[in-house]
Amino acid sequence: MLGLQGLWPGRRWKGREGTRAAISSCRRVRVDPLDVVGRVQDLTLASRVVGYKRDHLDQLLYKDREGFEHGGAVSIFPRELLGLHWSWVQNEGLPVRWEKWYASNKKMAEQVLKEIEKRGPLESHEWADGMRVKNYRSSRIEGIALYVLWRRLDILIHHREGNRKFYDLTERMFGDLPEPLSKAQTLDEMAYETLGWLGLSGADGVPYLRTNEDGRGSSKVTKLQIRQRLIDAGRLTEIDMEGEKLALVVKTEALPLLEEVNQGGVPKEWKPLRPDPEAIFLAPLDVVIANGRSQTLFGFEYLWEVYKPVNKRRWGYYVLPVLVGEHLVGRIEPVFEKDAKRLLISHAWWEEGTDLSKAVKPFALGITRFADFLGTENVALGKVGPSSFQSSVEREVKQGQK
Repeated sequence: MLGLQGLWPGRRWKGREGTRAAISSCRRVRVDPLDVVGRVQDLTLASRVVGYKRDHLDQLLYKDREGFEHGGAVSIFPRELLGLHWSWVQNEGLPVRWEKWYASNKKMAEQVLKEIEKRGPLESHEWADGMRVKNYRSSRIEGIALYVLWRRLDILIHHREGNRKFYDLTERMFGDLPEPLSKAQTLDEMAYETLGWLGLSGADGVPYLRTNEDGRGSSKVTKLQIRQRLIDAGRLTEIDMEGEKLALVVKTEALPLLEEVNQGGVPKEWKPLRPDPEAIFLAPLDVVIANGRSQTLFGFEYLWEVYKPVNKRRWGYYVLPVLVGEHLVGRIEPVFEKDAKRLLISHAWWEEGTDLSKAVKPFALGITRFADFLGTENVALGKVGPSSFQSSVEREVKQGQK
């Protein structure tokens, strides 16, 4: 699972080209605008790509057009998946509420689309004097139109300025879209991509599959049928695991890699760029931990508590799991003090049984590389462990910055 996602045995991609390779290999990177120590998409890529910088992603998305942002749970996808998403929209449409909105407001949406066609990339502020509405997506009807047109793939994000999104015609950025696949092909290919993104999944993977059906019960039946079709076709392989109600599945093409790992080896294409073990700080929405997968896969409890009241938080505001090798060994609460350009690791919580004497160098190396991602050498440690451990980590961080 970790190897398929570029997280084990170490980071194997580097720089701008590595960013492109990571997105192509991982197939999907979740997006979130909150920026405490980097946006979710940046943290996800930094955990996989040595020397990753935010402008690498901007270059890839907004200049090279090697990827695009789409979906209800907004994600970055490699460019080659645009045709599949187009097939989905053509065959399955949008969620019912947005299809109803479009049917009732088609004239308004077409006016917005014509304005973009005529004037080029536009953002919602262009309609600051538009009709006010009560909707969590936008306070103006033109803003909702932009969202629906984006979901329909009539437009896509041309570029961002901070959290402001500028949209342009999809075909102006990516050329003519292909003929859609059939409905059955679309369902199967979308499921295959989704299960490939999950890497290894059992019952926990079924809810991720999409059918656009109403009714949770009937939808689950259809999802299981699609999953079984891919198994019967030989594209997915079942792996029985004790205690699992539903056999795990993995892409059949990945089996040689997994077999090599089971024999104690490391596939050639997984060789890390640097042999030193390092702590990797995972993004809150990383596929290996999100939606309870940290508990399912690793027996590790993780809660993203940014939207919880302070008095109800168990750990902290923006806490990241710590991965060392194939184990989740703890959590940190990092803070980037922008005025001072200082990375503060305010707290660390370690899992029971973690040998901190063996964690010093990996943790220090992880902090050093995380600080490099943030563009600073100014690092401070808060309550990260016993005083002897903290002193050792501080020495290693200083040594690593020389």
